[in-house]
This record gives sequence, structure tokens and C-alpha cells, in this order.
Amino acid sequence: MNYFDINITKKAVRKLSPDFKEFVLSCKYEGELCNESSFMPFFDPYYGQCYRFPRKPLVTKHVGQLFAFQLFLNVNQSDYIPYVADDPGVVLSIHENGYRPYLQSNGFSVSPGFKTDISLFQKRMLRKKEVFGKTDLCDDSGEFTNIQACFELCIEKIVEKNCNCSPTLSDVSLGLWICDDAEELQCMAQAEKSSDNCSCKEPCNEIKYETFRSMTTWPGRSYVGVLDAILKQRGVAYQDLRESLLFVNIYFSSLQEEVTEEELAYTIENFWSDIGGSLGLWVGMSVISLGEILELGILILRFIKKRSVRLLSTDHKRGEAEDKLNDGLNQIIKGFNGMNEEKQEGRTEFNDGLNKILKSINMLTAEQQKRDNDENANYSEISIVENALPKQYNVFPDHVL
Repeated sequence: MNYFDINITKKAVRKLSPDFKEFVLSCKYEGELCNESSFMPFFDPYYGQCYRFPRKPLVTKHVGQLFAFQLFLNVNQSDYIPYVADDPGVVLSIHENGYRPYLQSNGFSVSPGFKTDISLFQKRMLRKKEVFGKTDLCDDSGEFTNIQACFELCIEKIVEKNCNCSPTLSDVSLGLWICDDAEELQCMAQAEKSSDNCSCKEPCNEIKYETFRSMTTWPGRSYVGVLDAILKQRGVAYQDLRESLLFVNIYFSSLQEEVTEEELAYTIENFWSDIGGSLGLWVGMSVISLGEILELGILILRFIKKRSVRLLSTDHKRGEAEDKLNDGLNQIIKGFNGMNEEKQEGRTEFNDGLNKILKSINMLTAEQQKRDNDENANYSEISIVENALPKQYNVFPDHVL
């Protein structure tokens, strides 16, 4: 059975929470006083009424305790509910401005009676959203500062949907009852186990603040009188609050930022490099060997091309010589016919035909010799200089016939 309305419970929590002026006794940022208007109140589902500083992003150009964000707080242990609160103090969470703080997972406690110095060092994690065609490997929505915050909100929504109640005092749970009976608590436990259904991913651009904390007893004996005078101006005495006071210094130790960026551990270049290394190790093959094989293939193709052109040229010359031989024979026959008729033209035709036959014989002889030289040289390239053809001469000079 449900006993508490969440709206009534939130109002009760706010009434039980201390007033801002009672809670924050003093505040300074880089030596300048800050007041209630510098803080933004919000309701945390686990810790109730909380405050966020600053309202708007601030840029600092200084490091060290002299330019720290200083808080003088009063936790007022006398207002704690007996048998409920076992550890006095405050919970701090340092996160990027503009994001919802998750105090339960990212917060740390600061105890009263001490001065706590917190130095910050900013770190940034850049993750790849797409690798080898796979997209959405990380969350670039900027809604969450880390993956744990995403899981917490997802589980809250699963509980609200399946159990019809709210696991916390979150603002998103208005209108629901707080889960309190055995059945609802069992439903909550089952919902937390179903976190695998949450599609939460690491943020693509995640900013973290590495903290280094040191604590000293505060205030010192020499400062008690000064502190008592300051508190009396507010109408309280140090003796009444000495177990409830704490002092916090928050500052940057360096203005540098450490950036960690994801890179592929095994790329396409690494893949081909490994293949080449394996071939070189087991087969004895390298890039030079592949180049030599390629060069040999190119030389073979060039030789085939030149051989084909040479054969075509030889066939052309052979055909030309045969044509001249036929023309010469025809002219000799024509010359004989002319000589039988005792004509001067017959002698000329006979001489021209005989010269053509001799030229064709010389051409055929030169081509055959060239081919024989190529075959004897294993098809290596040899420059062949053709001999000059013999001079023409008349077999039947005019003074003989």
C-alpha cells in the first residue's frame, strides 16, 4: 500500500532543508564575494534540496588557492533526524556546466570540522562515432556527462513504467507514488536487472575533472576568536556550531587540458602491411619481387607486339618483292616478243624486266637473312642494315645486238 504522495513529500523535504543563508555562511570566487543569486537551486532525487554554482558558465585564467572558489558552510547537525542521518557533511559533484548533476554516482562527501582543498585538472575523452561503416558508436547528444548517468535515468523510467511508482523524488516523477511496499520494491529490483534494455553509450566528447583532495583540521586555535566574532554578527556562537562548520577551497591546479582521442588499433594499412610481411617471411616475396614480375610481364608484351609488327612488315615486303618478280617476268616475255619483231622497245622491256627480277631476288634474300639472324639471336633485337641493291645493267646492250 502506498502511503506518501510525492508532491507532499517534496514539500516536506524542502521544509526540512536549511535556508540558503543558514547553509552558506560565506562564498567567494577569485576573491570576489558571491551571493544567493549566483546559485541555482534544484531538487536531487536522492539528496533533496541542492544548489548549483554558477548559474552561467565562468571562464578562469588563474590557478592556485588565491583564485579558488571558497565556501564556508554550516551543515547544522542539530537539525538532523535521529537514527536516520549517520554521516554529517555535504556531497559535492564537480561536472561540466549545463549538465544534470548525478550526486549519487559522481558525488563525494566533505566532512565538517575540516578545511578541504580540492584541486582540479581537466581531462577530455574524444571517441569515434563511426568506424568501418558502423555509426552511432557513441552518444553525441550531449545529454549526459557519462554513461552511468544515462543508466540511472533509464532505470528510473523503467521503474515508473513497469511498477507505476517512482524510485526517487525526481521531478520527472510528478503524479506518481513513491515505491515503498514489498511488491513495488520487488518490481524495482527486477527493473534494475533489466538495464540491458537501455541503449546507453559513452559520450563522444566527455569532460572529466580529476580531483586531488587534502584535508586539515579547521579552524585553528588562533582563528577561533576571529571566527566567533564573525558568527556573532549573524546571531550565532561558534561553540554552538563548531561541529557543523566546514570550509572548502576548489581551484584549478593547471590551465592545461589532457586530451585522449580514440584511434583505430588495426587499420587497413596495418592489414596490408601484415600480408606483405607474411609473404616476405614465408614465401620470400617482397614488393621488389612483385615489381620484377610486373616488369617481366611488360617486357613479354612488348616483345610480342614488336614481333607481330615485324612479321607483318616482312609479309608486306615479301608480297612487294613477289609483285616485282611477276612484273619483271612479264616484261621479259614482252621483251622477247619485241625482239622477235626486231623492235628497239623489246630490248628495253627485256632489260627492265630482268632488273626487276634481280631486285626482287635481293629483297627476298635480305628478308630471309634478317629472319634467320633473329632466330639465331633468340629473338633479341638486332639492327639489320640492308645491303644496297646492285646497279642496273643491260643484259643486251645496244652495241651487242
